[in-house]
Amino acid sequence: MKIGVVIPAHDAERYVADCLDSLLAQTQGDFVAYVMDDGSHDGTRAAIEAYARRDARIRLWHQENRGLVRTMNVLLERLDYDIEAVTFLDIDDFIHPEMFAVLQDALVRSGADVAECRMVRVPESAHPDIWAGKSSPSSEYEEVDVARYWLKRTAPSGWINKQNKLYRRAAIGNLRFRETLSYEDDYFFACELNAQIRRKVLLKAELYAYRRNPSSATSVIPFRKYVGATLERIRLSCEVFLNAGRVPPKLRAEYVDDLSKDAYRMCLRKNLKKNRNASERRALFLSAGNALTRLAHDEGFSPTGLNPIQSLIWKAACRGWYVPARLLAWLT
Repeated sequence: MKIGVVIPAHDAERYVADCLDSLLAQTQGDFVAYVMDDGSHDGTRAAIEAYARRDARIRLWHQENRGLVRTMNVLLERLDYDIEAVTFLDIDDFIHPEMFAVLQDALVRSGADVAECRMVRVPESAHPDIWAGKSSPSSEYEEVDVARYWLKRTAPSGWINKQNKLYRRAAIGNLRFRETLSYEDDYFFACELNAQIRRKVLLKAELYAYRRNPSSATSVIPFRKYVGATLERIRLSCEVFLNAGRVPPKLRAEYVDDLSKDAYRMCLRKNLKKNRNASERRALFLSAGNALTRLAHDEGFSPTGLNPIQSLIWKAACRGWYVPARLLAWLT
């Protein structure tokens, strides 16, 4: 099974070696890496070029900065005809040397459309040698109820995202990342993909290392934009799945509950972590309340999935009553 590895790269010079060394160390070596330097201003392009000269399996292109989502879609269009499976790798992350082999084995044995491993969060200083000397990863897997799985914001592996999976190319088909989404494109791509596949398996093995990179897009996004992007995604979820009748009737209430929990966590709880200035925190808390009020008005949204304390905080925000950070932390 020939694998296409989609790797967008932007201003990540110091991570290139870890990422590509872990890729070239794969025990399943039948792959092609499609790498796009998305307008980097540092030595990212030169670092990748050095690897491309050494190994023909690494193909590199360069473009003016177009952003992560567009870059991934461009690379998906460049896959060769003989690519049978697809995976995504962020340039600041790295993978276990047996990741491709284990995921491919699970796909073949199960006949599934997608095989997913667990992710492990690692500090910025981590390197691929974290797996050195450890025994081979388990190939044990379980099949999931896809209809229920795609409803969930938080998967057993920790996140719904693109990287820690091996997809049959036919399962992706013409599906692409939504370029209108300003953030959390992974989430919606995963939801749309899970809604159209037949079978999916989850492996217990931790094979993908997700680096805590303080300069990554997810780390530096302004909170106001963070709230807007969350509401944007929830509106789209309602439009594409809930209001279009794609949610099984028996799961509809659970889906609404899950979205309300997501809105609370992303719009209100994140105030504590993303902002340290008290006046700004107050302004953003109330701004989030206004946004949730609009969501309730436009989509009939209500905090049905929250506990009583969370519901009170939600209502307070919507009514313009500020809950101080210390009290919020103590209550929740």
